[in-house]
Amino acid sequence: MLLHRAALTGLVAAALLLPGIPTAGATTPTSWYLDCSAASGGDGSQAAPWNSLATVDAHVFQPGDHLLLKRGATCTGTLAPHGSGTAGAPITLAAYGTGTARPVVAGDPASAENAAVHLFDVEQWEIRDLEITFPDTSATKRERNGLLVEIADLPDGVGTHYVVDDVYVHDVNGDATKWSNGIQFRVSGTTTPTNFDDVLVQNSTIAHVDREGLTNRTTWMCRPSYGTGDGCGTTVNWRANTRLVFRGNTVSDTGGDGIVVRAADHALVEHNTAYDIAMRPMGSNAGIWTINSDHTTIQYNEVHHVRRLSDSNDGMAFDSDYGNNGTLIQYNDSHDNDGGFLLFCGACGSGSSSTGTVVRYNLSRADRSRWLFAVGERDAQVYNNTVYLPAGSTTPVIQQGSGTSTTRLSGNLFANLGTGGYTGFGGNAYKPGDFTWDSNLFWGNHPANEPADPGKVTADPKLVNPGGTAPADYALAVGSPARGAGASVPDNGGSDWFGAAVPQVCRPDIGFQQASSFTDTSCAPADPVRNGGFESGTLGPWTSYGGVVLDGAGAHSGSYAVRVGPAQAAAEQVIAVRPNTTYRLSGWGRVSATGSELSLGVKQYDAVGSTTRAAFTATGYAYGSTTFTTGAGATTARIYCYARSGTGYGYCDDVSVSQIP
Repeated sequence: MLLHRAALTGLVAAALLLPGIPTAGATTPTSWYLDCSAASGGDGSQAAPWNSLATVDAHVFQPGDHLLLKRGATCTGTLAPHGSGTAGAPITLAAYGTGTARPVVAGDPASAENAAVHLFDVEQWEIRDLEITFPDTSATKRERNGLLVEIADLPDGVGTHYVVDDVYVHDVNGDATKWSNGIQFRVSGTTTPTNFDDVLVQNSTIAHVDREGLTNRTTWMCRPSYGTGDGCGTTVNWRANTRLVFRGNTVSDTGGDGIVVRAADHALVEHNTAYDIAMRPMGSNAGIWTINSDHTTIQYNEVHHVRRLSDSNDGMAFDSDYGNNGTLIQYNDSHDNDGGFLLFCGACGSGSSSTGTVVRYNLSRADRSRWLFAVGERDAQVYNNTVYLPAGSTTPVIQQGSGTSTTRLSGNLFANLGTGGYTGFGGNAYKPGDFTWDSNLFWGNHPANEPADPGKVTADPKLVNPGGTAPADYALAVGSPARGAGASVPDNGGSDWFGAAVPQVCRPDIGFQQASSFTDTSCAPADPVRNGGFESGTLGPWTSYGGVVLDGAGAHSGSYAVRVGPAQAAAEQVIAVRPNTTYRLSGWGRVSATGSELSLGVKQYDAVGSTTRAAFTATGYAYGSTTFTTGAGATTARIYCYARSGTGYGYCDDVSVSQIP
């Protein structure tokens, strides 16, 4: 590290003795000037600027001050300014002078420093217009950073307000560890729980850096969902970084990852472009991803040409990694990535998990290796995405690794003109029971294990210009069978990839575009139960627990019913619901032997885990129903047909859920 508190105290004391340097008691905002090309150092005025980083680093800046670097001049070494701004009076680091050339800060590879610009234990800083580089041609690499903003054991535990705007970071030749970055916000220390609040990195360019592009990290990272790795054991010390925004940046030619969010709450990563990622052999990497965070939103990004350097590496555009809750990945454009579109990696850490990832309204075109690499996830929803796999592709739609990946896929458009299907990876088998399917379109290749989707569409989707290079090429032409054939999803975001409104009641179009018109007031709410009459000839999307089979002889209507039992056995299905809404679950049920009892019920529809059921004990079919009201945050519920007791079988048929006005 550049400076710790003891060293900082010494420098401040020395600064007080320097002639012409204001003391820490100064309150009038001042503009200070640095021109490293000047022959001699002055008093920091524009007429007589400082000419060395050492002079700047010995100064204590006050709220509202400006530190201005001369355009076209290069400063070699580490810029490590001191002092903090206050709310409404941040300290600004920017450029001065004529022309468009940026001022350059170039790290010195001969020094012991790890960053070209290092803000340590300061807050309320805004940085603009700089060019930052740390070239190092040494044969032995070590940690290098372009811009490192670091806080450790702050007395109040929070470092507040940092803006990085229109900064160019390039040629940072670090080692293969994730401590080396173009730009990183780092929380270190082990005694006082500390976090960043209000961080904005925008409109900046990061190119040719090793290992990572734009990231944050922290030592305060341990909680049960993160598992016991990374030295966590049974420790729980997770502290979220808040109001973290990475917007409108371009990241390219990285040795490793592009953009990474760690240990954050409601972080926002949007309108970024990441390409030529993982260009050098530096472990497993992805374009944009999040880990150990709650409610990260990744949206409106374009990611392409992420490399996958070996069979064991990642190489995909996006990743909801382990320790996450409620990640949202939407409105992104992914193409030509060696490792595919998406990774679920909830089971990638020792004892780890991830829950509730939502992936919607994304376009994936000509991604390779696999579209979804499923390595553990709980209760994911993947809907209204458009996937184009060109002729000659061998890319599987789903490739499954270790762990259970409980995922509902609905309204997705798979134009699979290659030969890939659904497979395992690394000695693991594809587990179809992990996935439920509803109203997806499958066009082109139909492998033997294609999902049994009760609302499946298999006709040509009639894309405008499949194989084109613009997202509009994958819109739905007039007469597309994908129009109006999707599945209704509560809290569906309200708009498609192009910004058009999507139905809240009527059936939407399949894929990332809502092309057809609709009038929600004219549509009855759709029945969220799929295959409620079991007429698809398969159990999907029902999940079996114990003895569960389709029965072709004992149906209430049609050709099939579901038979469960003997006790205890159940068929269950997760359905989509709306918050604070009352529903009626209904259906027909019977038992095969007196003394047996069958339940048709619903559970997990509110925060306290309530359940309600209709009971059947007669050997002839009877109608039964029960009502339930969802909780304030509910988006799903679980319905079940359950052989509760006795030695006989139970039968359910014509199961339905309707909204009660």
